[in-house]
Amino acid sequence: MLNLLSLSMGCEYQPLVFTATQQIAGYEALSRFYDQQGVPTPPNQIFEQLHSQDEQLAKVEYHAKLLQIEQSKPKLPLFLNIDPHALDTDNTPAMLALLSSREATTVEIIENTCISDARRSEKLVAQLKKQQIGVALDDIGAPHSMLSLQLLSLVDCLKFDISWLQLLDKPEQRQLFIALLNYAKASHKQTVLEGAETHKQLQMACELGVDLVQGFLFKPWFIQPQSRLALKKILNENIAVPQAVNLCSVS
Repeated sequence: MLNLLSLSMGCEYQPLVFTATQQIAGYEALSRFYDQQGVPTPPNQIFEQLHSQDEQLAKVEYHAKLLQIEQSKPKLPLFLNIDPHALDTDNTPAMLALLSSREATTVEIIENTCISDARRSEKLVAQLKKQQIGVALDDIGAPHSMLSLQLLSLVDCLKFDISWLQLLDKPEQRQLFIALLNYAKASHKQTVLEGAETHKQLQMACELGVDLVQGFLFKPWFIQPQSRLALKKILNENIAVPQAVNLCSVS
């Protein structure tokens, strides 16, 4: 088990790029964690450990989003990842207020692995839409996930998992992908293909009509601010989650 109190939290911004012009359309913010020597710790290990501690998970998620919003480029769209389990606690009003405090913010909801997760995600989407916060369905088509058609119909953006890049040479999979793209266009939803690593993959996404791509092809454009927050301050010293609506100022 990781000693969470010894870690610090930062963030990284990865660009979403227009396929047609190869211009930056916005950024996805991702949490990054480091040990006392500055060595990165995989974020999934942190959140898996926090899943058994709802209150602690909510605190870390709140301060992660606060950090990501504060250090973002305010004139460009920002995509944020939220764990639906982190909003099953009393901090939900504060988190929603934080997310709605920044214009052009989209919250990414992961594809589900079980029915209960799908219901939790649908509840979260309803809460976000009520606050006029954009919603994206992330990792569509990822292995071992299931697609909720109800959830698909509710979101504003469809983000396709990297695994599609290995499937698009198969006729049945390609037709399914094209059908989902056509549905997105007909219902005015933005589309993103994740995991682009080569110019050939970028060109393929452009030819298929995908709106945006992201991936390590654009690693020179990744941004890693130096600011970090010690998890000890959040978890051990009991930093409160604010209840006020005006939670941050983006400059």
